[in-house]
Amino acid sequence: MQLLPLEMQPDGTTYRLYGEPAGTASTYTYCQNHQHDACNWLVPTGSATPFCMACDLNRTIPDLSQPGYWQRWRDIEAAKHRLVYGLLCLCLPVVSKRVYPGKGLQFDFKADESPAHRILTGHDNGLITINIAEADAIEREQARQAMHELYRTLLGHFRHEVGHYYWDRLIDNSPNLVGFRQLFGDERQDYGAALKRHYAQGAPPGWQQHFISAYATSHPWEDWAETWAHYLHIVDTLQTAHAFGLRLEPL
Repeated sequence: MQLLPLEMQPDGTTYRLYGEPAGTASTYTYCQNHQHDACNWLVPTGSATPFCMACDLNRTIPDLSQPGYWQRWRDIEAAKHRLVYGLLCLCLPVVSKRVYPGKGLQFDFKADESPAHRILTGHDNGLITINIAEADAIEREQARQAMHELYRTLLGHFRHEVGHYYWDRLIDNSPNLVGFRQLFGDERQDYGAALKRHYAQGAPPGWQQHFISAYATSHPWEDWAETWAHYLHIVDTLQTAHAFGLRLEPL
């Protein structure tokens, strides 16, 4: 992945790589969500979609006419763009369901319809749903305390849920499944029953010696997703440290 300079064209809306002869280089325009101050990525001029690679993954966004929803959506997009950037850095496949309906990735960002009809954050066959309440710092902190979590972030939600997606893409029905079961356990155990047991009894004593988080103890799928998310956290941290000129000395 390269960082390249751009220069604006005379029309004021398109850009091309700096130094490329006019008329011979590809030109780019801002993603359509730039008008909402929700994206600063570019799209090749004449692309089949006016959205960038990250925004093209959206299926549903909040009703921006509702008070506070625009700010929540902006924060959600910032986290999602960081997610997509990290996935691309790792050379992982990032394809929208619009292009690949069967195995693509897509997002729904929704608000609770009523106290009786709450939107649950989760993953289902490539469709990741995020409750936009997670973009409200107060509501997110209340949820963190209620669920006895050490921390709770928007980016963490994205990384966890996309871990489930990549389990389907990289592990399920593949030779990697044997190694997965040796390391994480047998995912064929009843998922619903495992979650009920976890919420009723909590993590087993001494879980810190074998799991990345308490929630990872609930089921092998959650162990994978939590481990995946924390791995992305670590990579992001090291990348940031490297950008600031920091390095680790051998012990």
